[in-house]
Amino acid sequence: MAAKDSGRRSFADLVSMVPQPLPELLVPLRGPKYVDGEMCFQLTKEEIARSAEPFRFSIVLKFIRQRPSLDVIRSFIHLCWGLSCMPMVTAMRRSRNVFIRMTNEQDFVKAISRESCEVNGNQYRVFHWNPEFNEDEEPSLVPVWIVLPGLPPNFYHESFLKIFTAPIGKFIRRDNTTKCATRTDGARLCLEMDASKEPISYFWIGMPGSGRKQEIIYETLPAFCTHCKIQGHNARTCKLHNRRDGEKIWIRKNVKDSEEKKTEIQAENMLSWIKARE
Repeated sequence: MAAKDSGRRSFADLVSMVPQPLPELLVPLRGPKYVDGEMCFQLTKEEIARSAEPFRFSIVLKFIRQRPSLDVIRSFIHLCWGLSCMPMVTAMRRSRNVFIRMTNEQDFVKAISRESCEVNGNQYRVFHWNPEFNEDEEPSLVPVWIVLPGLPPNFYHESFLKIFTAPIGKFIRRDNTTKCATRTDGARLCLEMDASKEPISYFWIGMPGSGRKQEIIYETLPAFCTHCKIQGHNARTCKLHNRRDGEKIWIRKNVKDSEEKKTEIQAENMLSWIKARE
C-alpha cells in the first residue's frame, strides 16, 4: 500500500505488467534457396539490422556456476541496479544464460558497466547482445574498466576521453569521480574492448617525444582464448588447443606467457595507483 500511496510501483506491479508486442517489421516475401542441396534463406544486412533494433539495448548474463531463478534476478535488478525502467528478463537456450532487454541507453550503460558482476553472490559475465551472438561461444568484446593515471583534469571531458580511447575500444562511461572531477590523480572509465587483441600500454597527447606520454592501466581485462572462444585462459595455455592426436601436452605451471606476465604487471601498477590515492 505504501508503494502505491507514494506513486512508486512495487516489484510485484512491475513484473506483472503486460508485455508489449514487438513492433512489426515488414519484409518482402521470398522463397528458400538451395546451395549444395542445403536449404537456406538469404536476408539483407539492412533487414537484419532493422530486426535487431528493438534489442539494441540488450545484454546477456552468463552465470559462471549456478544461475539464480529468474524471479530472484528480477528482484535483484529492481533493488540494486538503479534503472529507470524494469527490463524484460528471460531465459535462454543455455540454462546459465539470461537475456535482459532494456528500453533506453541510460539503463543499458548502467547495466553493462556494473563493477559488481554478481547476483546474490552468483558471479556472471556480461555481454552486449547482437544478432551474431552465439550461446556456444563467448564474444571477445567485453566491458573493461581502465585508468589513465595522472591525466590532467582538463581532459576529463567526455569528448576528450572518447578521442583518446577510440583506438582502444568503444566508450561506455566515466566513473563519477572522473565525471565530477572530485579526484584529479587520473581518469577512470569503462570501454567495450576486444579481449582477443593485444592491448596498447600507452599513447601520446601531442607529438611523440615532445608531448605527454599517457600510461593505460587495465583493471578488468580478461584473458581470452581465440581457439575455444572462452574467457579465463588464452590460446597458449588452452588444454584443448595443445592436445595433439590424443596425446596429453603438459604445460608447466611456473611458465607464464607474455600476456599473463603483462596482466601481473598491470595488476601491480593498479595496486600502486590505488595505494597512492588513499
